[in-house]
Parts: sequence; structure tokens; C-alpha cells
Amino acid sequence: MPLQLIADKQPPDLHTMSYEYKLPSMGDGVTGKIINILVKPGDAVTKEQIVVVVGTDKVDAEMPVDAAGVVEEVLVRIGDEVGDGHPILRLKTSEGAASVSAPVPTPTPAPAPPPAAAQAAQAVPTVHAFHLPDMGDGVTGKVISILVNPGDKVEKDQIVLVVGTDKVDAEMPVDAAGTVQEVLVKIGDEVGGGTPVLRLQTSGTTTPTANTPLSTTESRQPTTDNRQPTTDNRQPTTDNRQPTTLKPGLRSSPLARRRAQELGVDLATVPVAPDATRLSYKDVMAYVRQRMSSGASAPVAAGAVAHKALPNFEKFGLVERQEQSRIGVLTADNMVYAFNAIPHAWISEKADITRLEQLRQQYKDQVKAKGGSLTTTAILAKAVTSVLRKMPQFNASYDLEKREVIFKKYYNIGIAVDTPRGLLVPVLRNVDQKSLTEISVELSELSARTRDGKNKPEDLMGGTFSISNIGGIGGTNMLSIVNWPEVAILSITAATHEAVWNGSAFEPRLLMPMTIGWDHRVINGADAARFLQELKSILEEPFLGWL
Repeated sequence: MPLQLIADKQPPDLHTMSYEYKLPSMGDGVTGKIINILVKPGDAVTKEQIVVVVGTDKVDAEMPVDAAGVVEEVLVRIGDEVGDGHPILRLKTSEGAASVSAPVPTPTPAPAPPPAAAQAAQAVPTVHAFHLPDMGDGVTGKVISILVNPGDKVEKDQIVLVVGTDKVDAEMPVDAAGTVQEVLVKIGDEVGGGTPVLRLQTSGTTTPTANTPLSTTESRQPTTDNRQPTTDNRQPTTDNRQPTTLKPGLRSSPLARRRAQELGVDLATVPVAPDATRLSYKDVMAYVRQRMSSGASAPVAAGAVAHKALPNFEKFGLVERQEQSRIGVLTADNMVYAFNAIPHAWISEKADITRLEQLRQQYKDQVKAKGGSLTTTAILAKAVTSVLRKMPQFNASYDLEKREVIFKKYYNIGIAVDTPRGLLVPVLRNVDQKSLTEISVELSELSARTRDGKNKPEDLMGGTFSISNIGGIGGTNMLSIVNWPEVAILSITAATHEAVWNGSAFEPRLLMPMTIGWDHRVINGADAARFLQELKSILEEPFLGWL
């Protein structure tokens, strides 16, 4: 029988089979909710094409199908709870069918390619989802500016949006070139590492199968934003315990559970919007602030003070109200938490920096020529690192859940900087590995970026110990709040000339007040006193810091 007749008589579905695509594992015991379905029955899909988006407590995960074919049935709906192995799609696959899908005139050594093969040689646009890169361990922020619109062409590394965190306004570059199909966020949305931001059409060269449409956008359902705000749900956490039961049908973010546990908040008492399905960190903190401002007994950790309601100041004269800045609000929340979570203690000392100031004046021009400023703060960073190497309990963090002290083997010194937006603490990294000149140059650049609001997110992360120096302004003593999760902070105020007895007479010496604040769970008073004495010795005789 001629080959042509054989091909004509074979039914087209002889080589097809039904295949059920199941959700792959998203982690040990991790489940989520279907928040978007991108295909419908009859759509052709290619292997690795994104078909559904699953929202978990940490990220909205785009799920690629593991086989090519035609969608016979979608087995889930938006809002369904799914986990490892949950059936998602039923596909009709066409393995081997391509070889007989087009008639072959005669068996020749090199037949001309049929139209389907010619189509396959064309470059096919592909869809690329740009997700927000990690901004640091657990860091989230709010979208404060979107710089592109659907239809705009973008280049790789072009800035497409600005995310405001509690420390910096970060410009986010896209990771691929293409045309914006859809913007998946809006101004005011809370976002974190892994949040889907844009859907781009890129000019890929994917070779489609006979069942693959020329544009992947044709096979996608219009995206309906059924997502709940997931700001705090993206916080990495290893603790999924809930301090109390939630209201029926309500879920909570990991950060909300953690903060509620830390502050002793009963999650069942926290109000949420009528249509909300998740309770967030913001809900917990708003509830605590409301309870404290109303004078009610706030269900927070021991040591917190329930504030009385404010009087009506307008009864006594004109007033003006000014909304606190975003950074100011977040700083206030962090300070309240740190002050209540850490059992603080402080001790003060004065260092004779007469000789140190002479050396600083002697060598400052040499450092300036290399682009730095030889400030007392730069010298303190170097000196403090020498002490931290000898007293590692000051370069640590306390794990309350495991009752462990985490000793860090790196030395990143946070330097408090006064800015028009509020107090920020950029970090000098690996200070122990740098010369005083290198520290001075880096600190000058870091401080300038901070004051100008041009910090990168990593500039303000990873500190192990903090220094707050207000000596340029004044003051005789300052008790600073420890910058959690660190366990100690050094405060410096203005150095003044004082009369010091040298054994035979009084002589003028330049004395600088220093105060160490510490976490009493990790550090005791005797060690804090030794810390200041060690630092005092180095500042009064700098060579000691390198012995």
C-alpha cells in the first residue's frame, strides 16, 4: 500500500494521550491558594509555560506545566487551596503525532518542509514575569512610584518602579528587555522579595510545536486581581505557630503571628476588614497603637506602657497637626518594639582624646587627598571593631525562641545618620578588614548617599553593632535604644576641655563622653564596664588597638 494512503487512513488522535498535571512540591508541608489561572480548555501549552499562580504565606509562585499539549480541563478554581500533588490540569498530549500530522506526498530523501515546520522556524514572542528581587532578609516595602505603563518598551536594567522600605527608597531595575503587557502592582501595594511586578512580552526565539499559538498572550485569561495584600506574608520565618486561634476563615501572615507572639497579642481580638481573608502585621500593629492611644490595657509584652488618651489641646489655643513621615512611623514602631523587647541597661565613661585629636588633625589632609574624611566616627568604628574581636558577646544577637546567643564572625558597624527623612543607620561592612583610610572614604560616601536618599537596600542591612555620635551638635550624655536585633550600641556626645589632675597639677584635657547601651540577657554590667575601659585605652593610645 502506498505510503500516502497509510498516512491518510491513520486517525489524528491515534498518537494522543490524556495527561494530568499535578502541582509540584512548594516545600515541606507548604500549601497555598490559587490566585490566577492563565489558561482555559482548548488552549495549547508548551512545556514550562506558566499556567497558574499560587499564593503562599511567603510568595506568589508561578507554576509551569511539565508537559506540552492541549488543555482538556482545568481542575481548579481561583481561591482553591492547593498543595503538593494537587491535580491542576488535564492535557491532551500529542507525542509522535507531528510525524503524521501532515501528509507526505512521496517518500523522498529530503522532502520540502510543510507549512507547520516553516511556522516553527519563526521567532515566537514569549511572556516573562519580572519578580521583585530580594531586598534583604525579611525586608518588605511599599510601591511609591511606577515608571512604566502597558505597551511601553523597556530595556534590561531599566528602572521600572520605586519601592519605599523603612530605611530607603529603592529603585528597581527590570531583569529583561521587552514590551510591558501588564503591571501587576499599584502605588501603595506592600511588596517583598518574589512579588510579581510586571508581565513582559519578550522577543524570544522559542520554536513552537504544531499546537503552540504564535502569541502566548492569546492563551491567557485576562488577569483578575484577586490577590490579598501580601506585604508581610512574604517575610521569611521558621515559626508557624499561632499564639491564639484565628476567627473562622481567616489566615495570618508569618510576620503577624511572630509579632503577635512577641507582644502577647491575641490574634482573635485583632479587627480586620469585613472582606479580608488574611490578618497582616499592619493589622496587629494598628490594633496595639489603637489600644495604647485609647488608654485601654494594651495586650503587649511586659514592660509596655498603655498611654492615656490625649486631651483636647484645641481648648487651650491653636494647634497644627502634621502627619508623621513613613520612615518616622516605621522608626517609631521599631523603637517601641526594641525598647519593650530588650531589657536595656547603660553605663558611661569619658575618654581622654587629646592625643587622638592631635593625630587626627595631623593626618586628616592625607586622608582627604584620597577622598575621605578622617572623622572621630571613622576612628571609633575602627577602634570598636578591635574591642568586638576581644569581646564577641557585643557582636551578637539573641534568639528568644531557641534561647541561644548567635555570635557573628563578621564586623559590620552601623553608623546613625541624621537626614531630612529621619534617622537612618547605614552599615560599614567588614571593618576589621579595612584600613582607617578605607573606612574614612567609605563612610564619607555612605553618609552622602544616605542624606541624599540614594541608598541601596543593602546599605542599611546586616549591622552587628551601632554607633550614634551627636558630638557635632552637643550634649553631655545620651542613652540610646539598642538597634534590634543587635545587642549593644555606643553613644557619643560632644568632647569638651576639662581640668584633669596629672599627679602634680591640673591641666586641660579633651574628654569625650561615651555610653554603652546593652541587652542584659546577653551582656552583664561588668562586661559593659570592661568594654568601655578597653575602648578608652585604645582611644587614649591608638597603637593598643593593633597589638
